[in-house]
Amino acid sequence: MACAPEPTTPAAPTTPGPVRNGETGYIRSWPGELPIVLSVPHDGAIAPAEIPDRTTGVTVRDSHARALAEAIRDALRERCGRAPHLIVCELSRRKVDCNRALAEGATDPVAIRTWREYHGAIDAAEQAVLARSPHGLYLDLHSHGHPKKRLEIGYLLKADDLRLPDARLDADDTVAARSSLRALSRRTPAKFSELVRGETSLGGLLAARGVPAVPSPAEVLAPTDPYFNGAYDIAAHGSRDGGRLDAAQFEVPAPQRDTPAHRAATAKAVAEALEVYFERHFGTKLR
Repeated sequence: MACAPEPTTPAAPTTPGPVRNGETGYIRSWPGELPIVLSVPHDGAIAPAEIPDRTTGVTVRDSHARALAEAIRDALRERCGRAPHLIVCELSRRKVDCNRALAEGATDPVAIRTWREYHGAIDAAEQAVLARSPHGLYLDLHSHGHPKKRLEIGYLLKADDLRLPDARLDADDTVAARSSLRALSRRTPAKFSELVRGETSLGGLLAARGVPAVPSPAEVLAPTDPYFNGAYDIAAHGSRDGGRLDAAQFEVPAPQRDTPAHRAATAKAVAEALEVYFERHFGTKLR
């Protein structure tokens, strides 16, 4: 298991229904049965005055990210008969950033405990996944306001890596080794270019279902395009540094998350895409 370098706080034992983990009360987790873990670090609305605001880093809230994650969980449960694990930080990003290393993400004692409880809950979900399945997938959900309204999928690779021709991307093993799909790339017969931007990549499967996404066969990253390639969460809990949980960061534009109808459409596409992705690349049927 690839763990965060800082110590985390073990989550409470998982039981059916929503569970608040730890003593702060700011981390909510929903246990699941699928080999999938979802997390939302930046859509918290609780901002107690007694916890000082962070003075460095980004503090903007990822609006509707939690609602989208819940819609994805519901769509997977409806489609597959089982649900993914879901972990949400309810404390405002002004107080804690759970998608950064502890030194940057929290300084106040309560914020530090919240950070540790969040990552402890993800660790617990990972352990639950791997107790049932040989491998799993972790998706960290965010929102973005970039000019191009497409879902940006981050694998810890630079945009320059994703602009390489397929032949070079597939020939250079160090690229896959730097990615959050490292474990998957080593056990699947698919070429790495197919995993990250082919027709059966997450982006390709989403684009085929009406959700524009990058990287994918239909969307390329121009040199001037802003792009979120992934951050602390998928580095700490994905397979780049070892372990059996592969990972991706989803940065979702407003048209895919801003209304209940848009969220439902996106969630349906994600659920369908994950079912195909797991069967094709993990050798696992989700239903």
